[in-house]
Amino acid sequence: MHILISRTEKGDRKMSRREKKKKASGLVRQLTGRTLRFLIIGAGFPYHKSPHLYQWVWVFILLPFLEEDTLSELSGKYGGDLRKLYRILTRHPEAFEKLLRMLAMPLFFGLLDDFGLSGETEQSRRRIRIIFDDTKAEKSGKYMEFIHKLFDNAKDRYIMGCNYVLMLAVSGDTVIPPAFVLWLPAGHPDHRSKNDIACDEIIRLRKACDRRGCDLGEVELTFDSAYHVQKVMNAANAAGFRVISKADGKYKFEFEGELLTPSEIIEKVAERQWKYLEKKHDYQRIRAHHHVYGEVILVVRRRQLKNKKIIYDVLICNKFFYTAPRIHKCYKRRWKIETYFKYYKQYLSLGKSQFQKIGSVRSHLSCVAMAGIIVALFRRRFPRKISFLRAVKLLRRELWDI
Repeated sequence: MHILISRTEKGDRKMSRREKKKKASGLVRQLTGRTLRFLIIGAGFPYHKSPHLYQWVWVFILLPFLEEDTLSELSGKYGGDLRKLYRILTRHPEAFEKLLRMLAMPLFFGLLDDFGLSGETEQSRRRIRIIFDDTKAEKSGKYMEFIHKLFDNAKDRYIMGCNYVLMLAVSGDTVIPPAFVLWLPAGHPDHRSKNDIACDEIIRLRKACDRRGCDLGEVELTFDSAYHVQKVMNAANAAGFRVISKADGKYKFEFEGELLTPSEIIEKVAERQWKYLEKKHDYQRIRAHHHVYGEVILVVRRRQLKNKKIIYDVLICNKFFYTAPRIHKCYKRRWKIETYFKYYKQYLSLGKSQFQKIGSVRSHLSCVAMAGIIVALFRRRFPRKISFLRAVKLLRRELWDI
């Protein structure tokens, strides 16, 4: 990235505030083609009230790459006035979320354009996949708002913390987070279920594509059984997505004249002929009907574990031309989001902040996602393939004196 200035080019001299701001604004301008001031105004920040303060919003965007982890440390480096930025985090989380979308959408539309210009062979590698999932972060503190009891599958125990819902767009080696949302419990006035969050993001993405004249018919949408509900499926079908999901056990499908749940379908086909999928994996591909979203393809999978135990599950797809091996491979790629949860936690400080207010936590999530976009753009334009960790280290080295 030509707008990044290396240590050897600048030497060890101390940069002025004007140079620091110009350097950070150049990074944002390369992402969007607009200066940071216009983005802040467009996102809905009350820039006219404190223009001298809002010009420092870039500090939050680059915070995961800096050595300082708190506003107190940053204020010691840049001046005590920087402490006032905490009010921006607390009072304007919606503006931070809109700023994230303003950074992410141009890159997403660029991926769509690259896919459309690719040949058939290249399209299989560049096909865009939207993945939804959630993760948890353990928190502790007497004055933290709305931390609640959650079961963490990774730790196999209950924790007190926060729950985050991530929307990830993947195309080849490029991975961007268009949305990163804090899930709030039922007692909060702004409570939305995780399925409502996913549904709202799908509708927002569809409207953005309609305004630009883009088609989502070639984009795959993947999520686990927790998001396989009627409202999400209806929104995905209306947007034109190719949906691949694990079927929820409580929904019934019409199969061979009967209304059956996935577990009942497994019992019915268990004694039939199975086809080879991969090592210790077999499948049966069947066609079924759902009373809300119509005809679907169900792939019943049988897998043998190391202890010789046999387990079954059912995948669902809304496109009839998808074969069972293709559905299986597409669903396996959903694991990419788990990898990036780990990257964001380890390298971009996700879950490590000690912000006490709900608004500041929401704003911090958007800042982590914006840092993820910067890493994705850096890796995309780097002359050779590099890992996520390597990209973060290079960015930290290039931005060492901001």
